Amino acid sequence: MKLSDKLKKSLVIGLSITAIMIVFLSQLLYVNPYTSSWDQVDFSLAVQRFDLMAMQPHFPGYPLFILGGKFIHLFVNDPSKALTLFNILFYASTVFPIYKLCRSFLSDGYSWLSAAIIYSSSFCIIMVNQPMSEGAALAAFWWYLLSLFFAFKKTNSTFILIPLAILSLMLGIRLSYLPFSIGILFLFYLKDKNKTITRVDLIYYCLFGVAFQACWIVALIVSEGSLIGFIKLSLAFTSGHFNDWGGAIETSKISFLERLSKFSWGNIVWTGIAGKSLITLVIFIFFLGVILFHRYKKQETKPNHPFIQLLYLMFSCYFVWGLLGQNIEKARHALPLIILLVFIICIHLFSKRVSYLILGLAFILLGHQVWKDVILLKAEGTESPAVYKMNEYISKMDQPVILYTWEETRVLQYLNAPYPHKRLETFDFFKSDSKYFRGRTILLTDKVVEGFLTQGHSLDGKIIKVASFQSNELFDPVYHDITLYKWIGNEAVH
Repeated sequence: MKLSDKLKKSLVIGLSITAIMIVFLSQLLYVNPYTSSWDQVDFSLAVQRFDLMAMQPHFPGYPLFILGGKFIHLFVNDPSKALTLFNILFYASTVFPIYKLCRSFLSDGYSWLSAAIIYSSSFCIIMVNQPMSEGAALAAFWWYLLSLFFAFKKTNSTFILIPLAILSLMLGIRLSYLPFSIGILFLFYLKDKNKTITRVDLIYYCLFGVAFQACWIVALIVSEGSLIGFIKLSLAFTSGHFNDWGGAIETSKISFLERLSKFSWGNIVWTGIAGKSLITLVIFIFFLGVILFHRYKKQETKPNHPFIQLLYLMFSCYFVWGLLGQNIEKARHALPLIILLVFIICIHLFSKRVSYLILGLAFILLGHQVWKDVILLKAEGTESPAVYKMNEYISKMDQPVILYTWEETRVLQYLNAPYPHKRLETFDFFKSDSKYFRGRTILLTDKVVEGFLTQGHSLDGKIIKVASFQSNELFDPVYHDITLYKWIGNEAVH
């Protein structure tokens, strides 16, 4: 290797590792102290007392994520921070599987560069720094991918037990990653095709897979008290949560094409890969153009390995599930698709000779992501969410109030708000309930107002705007902009 090549390799590796360290230390420095959504409250309460019936957390329980949070809670008093720190530390471990997977297709230097680009992906980083299961699930997913690749290479079929065990870990953290179990079926298919495993062994490994999953499922059943009770609880939750396009109010009435556009472009590309940054988007589009140009010129850039085929298969399966079965209001549900796409782009881009233009743009991308990560992490860790600002505003009002909200009330309960507040769904309930609060100022959030309008009730002359509260949409996709209204209806709603 020429001296110039050695220097370039050292520079690439050094800058890549430095970028990873800056992001990791920033995550620890600006640990998110806020619990700003219904799900975050569920998870945080579960760290102190695990109870599915009390929605601590909601079904299916995410037991291994809560277990990780409970362990960190031994050293960190705040349960929300404990969950976030568990995410951060577990996600930091993914540098190893990301690098090892890249190293199977790329040189040492470009493997580190790819690992740094993937690890520092801005949207993934800010999601990791929240008390939500996505961060830990994303980390488990990378280890699952590495275990599958490892099992692919080994002729000894015993190594199949590793991805089976890690699949159980991943699903015990976040059950919605179930479509990725197609990786196990693909592994079985390849082993059978290559005659490195017998049909009898396949049956045994299937039983092992069931046993691994049973470890956390049985624990949930025991925590609920009985199998019948657990089944009733699961049916009660899923019947209301996984209908109407994943249960989203705002997106339940949109057409399939609108949903496809929002999920593909809005969630995966603009929010997920680009992090709502035009610079990042333009660079990735250029990289994609280079890859397609090489394919068009017959300069094959696609590594010839069944693992790459598996990545496309896994992407397709989860894409369908994310599109049809998840709440597309929340881009975090597309996280695994985001990192899969970035990984595939890096493998295709750096698997052939890399020009100085591509290398320069890759470092611009990495530097921009790291710079943006630090800014976003600082904002996420220091700036109050909109619901916190609303709570502070109402708490300081010098008059008795009653607040009607949608999901915000769960956060207000967690914050021990000093005024009465209720979750509201229908105008009829509002009419019957508000009459008990005569003499109080009646406040409504914009989600409640939107619900009344959707139900066909005119509010002209009945409400006035009081205040608005904002936070970053990347952190709070649904409740980043809350408007507070005062009810001035002449009939006192009765």
